[in-house]
Amino acid sequence: MKKTIRDITGASIEVTDLDKAIEQCELCKDSPYKMPSGQTVGENYRHMLSQLEKMKQIK
Repeated sequence: MKKTIRDITGASIEVTDLDKAIEQCELCKDSPYKMPSGQTVGENYRHMLSQLEKMKQIK
């Protein structure tokens, strides 16, 4: 299954393994480190996680 999501900056990310992508987002969702865009890494992963969870519900 190949799906595409967007990160918090709008960049496109191809997802080839939904469960692994969800696992990675869960691990990083509390990261306090700032990205160049000004958001934290955790905010970015939570943003992507919400998209991945919707995909999993549809699946």
